[in-house]
Amino acid sequence: MSLRRMLTAALTMFVAAGVLGAGGVADAGSEKVVKIGVLAPLNAGLVEFGTGIRNSVQVAVDQANKRHAIPGWTIELVAVNDSSDPATGAAGAATLVADPAVIGVVGTYNSGVAAQALPVLAPAHLALVSPGNTLASLTLGDDVSNPTRPNDNYFRMVASDAEQAPFLARSAKALGLKKIAVVSETKPVSKGLADAFAKAFTDGGGKVAVQRVVPDGATDFKDFLDAAIPTKPDAIFFGGEYQVASTLRVQATERGFKKPLMGGDGIKDDAFITGAGPSSKGTLASTVGVPADRLASAKGFLKAYKKAGFAERATDFGPYAYDAANLIIAAARRVLAGKDALPADARAQVVAAVQKTRAKGATGPLGFDAFGDTKNRVFTLYRVQGHKLSWVAFAP
Repeated sequence: MSLRRMLTAALTMFVAAGVLGAGGVADAGSEKVVKIGVLAPLNAGLVEFGTGIRNSVQVAVDQANKRHAIPGWTIELVAVNDSSDPATGAAGAATLVADPAVIGVVGTYNSGVAAQALPVLAPAHLALVSPGNTLASLTLGDDVSNPTRPNDNYFRMVASDAEQAPFLARSAKALGLKKIAVVSETKPVSKGLADAFAKAFTDGGGKVAVQRVVPDGATDFKDFLDAAIPTKPDAIFFGGEYQVASTLRVQATERGFKKPLMGGDGIKDDAFITGAGPSSKGTLASTVGVPADRLASAKGFLKAYKKAGFAERATDFGPYAYDAANLIIAAARRVLAGKDALPADARAQVVAAVQKTRAKGATGPLGFDAFGDTKNRVFTLYRVQGHKLSWVAFAP
């Protein structure tokens, strides 16, 4: 054989070996890569929640790699922005589906985004484990009284509005609130919470003085306040998130309404206090679970998050994102044990493994029912109070 042919043959063998090493069968001793996706608002929308979710997943990934959680494999985080926008979220879901190394996704924060992302993720059998969605229909279907699970690849770490609304109604009654004006944005998760609260409140003997729906992102509540304030309600209930809630609170205060604003987990954020200023005092809001700083099980996570030096807070949803990532990592470990490449059905195997979860995490016991809902259904009520206004957990 000529020298030229010998060199060509050697080069061909070298290239082939490189292709094999990057593909299905890795070179001996090399690290294979598996990825966990994050789909959350990172550039627009409810960014504070989104960055806290992303950072918390990063903590889980870094810890897993340090302890070699999946022997022979390196775990990478792929964070995709959804801007709290359903269409952007669907496009982001397609990006994650297109990467064959992505074996599971932590997200979304917004329920409306999840509703659009799931039709993209479900055909690919790609697990979506949410640390923040509360829209009941995501797990129970459109007829909550006759539940049917829409997607077996979807799981949520927090209780849904099917439990949150009655909790808020019971809390309102315990606080002596007898008549409440209700308003919400139009998006399903906001209107759904407001509708469920109104029903639970009236079923418990309370009175809904007036109920209105405003456009998403509303900045003018004049029509609602014109109708509500003359009825002299004991509180205003808002179904929506902190950005719009702060505007409502300020405008209600300017109109002379000094009684509480009440809402769900979307309100309970320091950004609400910043936006509403002094008028935020007395505001009531629920949030999922128990404050992380009160949970012995969350101390390790909180310490690791602080040590990582992130500029952003973990928020109340960070511990749930951390647990969600660890569930996916544990599932991936079972799927990839002894494997040199991702099995063709790796994603489906992860979905099945997550469904069978029985574990303890930073947020407490972890596990899902037949619909993909958490079995650990806990809420805490907060009130804005103090000389330096802050959210304080309390029992009415």
